[in-house]
Amino acid sequence: MLMYLSEPAPMIEALCACTVVDGIVSVMALNAATLAVRPALERRWDDARAAFHARGECGVLGLDTRADTVEELSGLFADRGVRPLAWYGVWLFTDWMTLDDGDDGDDEDDEDELTRIAEVELEAGRRDPYRRLSRVFHLVGRG
Repeated sequence: MLMYLSEPAPMIEALCACTVVDGIVSVMALNAATLAVRPALERRWDDARAAFHARGECGVLGLDTRADTVEELSGLFADRGVRPLAWYGVWLFTDWMTLDDGDDGDDEDDEDELTRIAEVELEAGRRDPYRRLSRVFHLVGRG
């Protein structure tokens, strides 16, 4: 939801304020560093060039979204007494790919593929440079 708010600070403040001592604050945000990727993959070159300096976009739901950086949100956490612990990339490969929506009728193969996708996404989300290229990031802090 953070990407649909005009400013992240009020939500971050509310989350931090209701966190107990040693509690966890967890947010996911649109990654400002990757806004040029989607239009480039769609061959919308002018939009891709403009996105290098953008802080938001019209998302896949047709709504305007705002993008953040790990550093900015980590600073908001810290300013409110929550220590950033870690961050992860989310949707590195799967968000950029076109999914085959055909049903071959083999649920076991589909389940195996979902498992392999999840394993690759999890590993990529933990390490640089991959996590920095993820469409969304997940920031975790401790109060």
